[in-house]
Amino acid sequence: MSRPSLDPDVETVKGRILEPLLRPVERGRVESLVESVQADGSWPDVDYADQSTVHWRPIDHLQRLLLMARAHASPESALRDDRRLRDAIFRGLDLWLTRDLRRKWWYEAIGVPGVLSQVLLLLDSELTPAQRTKGLEIVGRATISATGQNLVWMSLIVARRGILERDPDLIAAAFQRIAEEIRISPEEGIQADFSFHQHGPCLYNHGYGAGFATDCSSIALLVAGTRFAFPPEKIALLSCYVLDGSQWMARGGTPEYGAKGREITRREASARYLAQVCRNMLRLPTGREPEFQALLRRTEGDPDAPALEGNRPFYRSGLMVHHRRAYYASARAYSVRNVNTDGLSGCDEGLRSHHVADGCNTLLRTGREYVDIFPVWDWQRIPGTTVELGPQQSGEPRRKGGTAFVGGVSDGDYGLFACDFARDGLTARKAWFFFDAEFVCIGAGITCRSDNPVATTLNQCLLKGAVTLCAEGKAQTPDRGDHVFERAAWVHHDGVAYVFPVGTTVYLRNDAQRGSWKLIGLQSSDEEIARDVFKLWVDHGRSPEGATYAYTVAPGLTPSDAAACAARPGVEVLRNEPGLQAVRHAGAGVTGVAFYVPGGLETAGGLRVAVDRACLVLLREQGGGTAGWNATARSVRRGDGALAASVANPENEALTVRVEVEWQGRGHTAVFDLPGGPEAGRSVTQVI
Repeated sequence: MSRPSLDPDVETVKGRILEPLLRPVERGRVESLVESVQADGSWPDVDYADQSTVHWRPIDHLQRLLLMARAHASPESALRDDRRLRDAIFRGLDLWLTRDLRRKWWYEAIGVPGVLSQVLLLLDSELTPAQRTKGLEIVGRATISATGQNLVWMSLIVARRGILERDPDLIAAAFQRIAEEIRISPEEGIQADFSFHQHGPCLYNHGYGAGFATDCSSIALLVAGTRFAFPPEKIALLSCYVLDGSQWMARGGTPEYGAKGREITRREASARYLAQVCRNMLRLPTGREPEFQALLRRTEGDPDAPALEGNRPFYRSGLMVHHRRAYYASARAYSVRNVNTDGLSGCDEGLRSHHVADGCNTLLRTGREYVDIFPVWDWQRIPGTTVELGPQQSGEPRRKGGTAFVGGVSDGDYGLFACDFARDGLTARKAWFFFDAEFVCIGAGITCRSDNPVATTLNQCLLKGAVTLCAEGKAQTPDRGDHVFERAAWVHHDGVAYVFPVGTTVYLRNDAQRGSWKLIGLQSSDEEIARDVFKLWVDHGRSPEGATYAYTVAPGLTPSDAAACAARPGVEVLRNEPGLQAVRHAGAGVTGVAFYVPGGLETAGGLRVAVDRACLVLLREQGGGTAGWNATARSVRRGDGALAASVANPENEALTVRVEVEWQGRGHTAVFDLPGGPEAGRSVTQVI
């Protein structure tokens, strides 16, 4: 019996869905599958009893059917209508429909329906009534529900089901729900600052958010020019999510690892998916084509691509990112509003991710600094973190923070990120000040109630070349191994200088470390891996009380540059106390102050600033810095002065702050009405 014809828009969408599936596939691979399939439609190398959660082995059966169905249906395939191939496909399909293998949750609701719906579309006219009925029953386990990327996956499957059932209303409902999910959400999905949350308040731009950007841009193309097309405001918001959110959390094709959730424990973590997103968006009317072109070129590694430069705090997610042509740096922490990372979620991933947001400070120049280092990482010495050292933790790493004061202030070019850190018996005040050629990291009030030692790690990355340093007035290049250096002035590795304002005892390891992917993800390989690692840290001793640290990180320097930087520092740590942390860069004319309590700061240069509420303040003299004015904080009130003041409330609540500034013999008073609601934590800038 012939089936009703589809209407033109549905025919268009179906054709666009099938177009990539009908592209040529590797003939040898398909023929090998035909040769190895057994009489009952199974393959001997597929474990049909497997109950893994990350890679459920039975899904391989459906993936093979999809590859074979593509070769069978493609007009360009040499195997099109091959009888042996067709017989193997339908034996395999019948086996799956009969066994109806399931694995909760993701595979049952998304994974299996997602692959099977594509197989059924390719075989549509050849299906028997029984195959169609059972197949649609399984595909129907995906419903228009959930949130964020899970909703997008499921709704697309529902749209495919609508095509198979010749139901335009179901197709329209599915695409409409996807379009509706492109929205600013106070819960999961796109946040007001264009970060992305999934599994609760967990930062996930390069995990679930990667799929969201890829799928939504692809689906927008899929329905363009039909009655299912996304409204222009949805295309605009999707553009903002990519360009004002995710692209800032990457350097080239390397992601901000803190934005990958538990996926940090998977091989070859990458942000190269952004290239396909850009190609999709460049075919849509975004009005931001030059930005997508530049992002595409950077993601693909074009050395002449326009650089992304600036500073951006993601106040909904406890992250600040800082871009300069020579480097990328970030600072990340978590508060009572966020979780540090995704949980195991039955996936046995992230087994050692307990400290990934304890003040993590990522530094990228080439983008290769941390590639696949994670099996051998010392997970208690993650870059930037201050950690109570002890036995390696196991079990659930996911947790909310213990304090509210976590966030950043930025004027779009420069930034300050600070956190009132508390974890178990350890407390600390940590702050990062981001300038042009360097950034400054300081900590104060480091106190631990237990007898365990506490350490702050400057970096732990892949070892590249020699390590050079100056300690006790002597420059030296240590051999590979474990070292302790007293009164260190600077350390240099892989074009990066770590400079100390006062002589500091530092610990260095420049040697091989060993581990396996299985140590961080139970369903991965247990093969031992060795990597040469550079690890540099400061030891605060056992049960520290009020300990401090301070250092400057300057990328792009030689050892002689590092020595010069230590001799003539361009930055000054003004205060490093539990109640107030402040740094000034005279050359940039920028001063950052973290007021953990109301108070004031007065410098030897005649600058005085006072606030009546705890907050973060960034002061910038007109003409200061190399970037020029770029007050992108969105709330700018201009006066007749030449000093820009940016203020934010890291506790993410509406707040009115009175700021008094005395500078160049003139007094200024400004009142800042800081936003609440979804934009709570956003910086407000006034030129006074």
